[in-house]
This record gives sequence, structure tokens and C-alpha cells, in this order.
Amino acid sequence: MENPVTVKNIEYISNNAVLIKKMRLLKRLNRQQAALLFGFSYNLIEKLENGRGKISTERFRQFQEVYGYSDREVEDLRSGKIEAPTDANCIRKRITTEKRLDKRFCHRQITRECKVLKELRLRVNLDQYSASKKCGLGKNTIGWIENGRVTLTEKKIRKIVEAYGFTMELFNQLIKVNPLRHEMIEQCQSIISKMDENKLRAIMPMLQSMA
Repeated sequence: MENPVTVKNIEYISNNAVLIKKMRLLKRLNRQQAALLFGFSYNLIEKLENGRGKISTERFRQFQEVYGYSDREVEDLRSGKIEAPTDANCIRKRITTEKRLDKRFCHRQITRECKVLKELRLRVNLDQYSASKKCGLGKNTIGWIENGRVTLTEKKIRKIVEAYGFTMELFNQLIKVNPLRHEMIEQCQSIISKMDENKLRAIMPMLQSMA
């Protein structure tokens, strides 16, 4: 007679494997694109989705947050209230070429939240890879977030803000600040790069006196 505890555990892992695949397909991502989000290999994504790797609670939560699903949405997926494909052909049926899929995936929506997160990262003098590691995310995730290519949830924002050592109160204050410091720097650099040599020589002493 089979051990009921063992059977239950196998069902749990299998269910999570199906769920992470459904979440990916609903976001219309292929495995290569998903691997970029997490900093995983394509083979690991495939292994986990096919139930050949352990999916811990922490790892499942990571998939949920990076794909941008709420707890309620996950439960609706689990119960079948949200219909989701389990076959990658669903991508091919609606999007006929890989080129179009990449274009849609790479479309950027840089919100104020993305810009404030970048501002906070720069305040603690971290590059994107180091910031991803500090936040416990895939090595490319902060870069994707700041470039508007990953869905941001309030929970994910809080996790990043607190990992940088700041509060949500400061984050909400900076949302209202326009432009942010790094935006002003970028704008100034853009203006200076277009100046001819004579204008640069004229403003250089003024800039040096203010430094």
C-alpha cells in the first residue's frame, strides 16, 4: 500500500509545475524569454515545468512575483476559474512568428514606479546585477524592471525598496517628484553632448564653481 503522505507530496509538486507553466503561457512568453527574466537556464525552466525538479514554496513565490500574479489569481488558476493553456502551441496559434513575439515582449512601459526604483538603486550605488542579488531576484530582473519589461506589484516594489534600505513612505514621496535626480543628470548630459566646443568652454567654469 502506498504511503499517502508521499502521494500527496507528488501531487503538490506536479500541481505547482503545471501552474508555473500556465503563468508563463498566459504572459505569452516562451521558455527562453522566461529564463532571461529569472537569470535561469532554459533547461531549468523546462525541467521545473515538466515536474523533474523540486519547486519549493520560495521558488514558486518567485515565479508568481516575477510573472506578476496576485495570490487570488494563483488560486483562481489552481481552481480552474481562470482558464489557461498548458500547450505552447497557444503562442504559435495567435502569434505566427518568433520575431513578433520578441517585439511584443520587448515593448517597454517605463512607469514612475520604475523610475523611482532606479533612483533608489542609484542612491545606494548599486549596479543592476548587484541590486538583483541584494533583492534575492534573478540577475537580470532589476534591469528588466527598470526598463519596464516586468509587471510590478505592490509586494514586489516593497521588497525592492526595503532591500535597498528605504521605506515605502520615501518611495511614495519620490513618485510625486518630477524630474528625479537621475533624470535631471541624464537631461543635462544630453544637452551638453549636443553643444559645440565654444559653448562647452563657456559653461565649464560655471559648472566647476558649482561642483
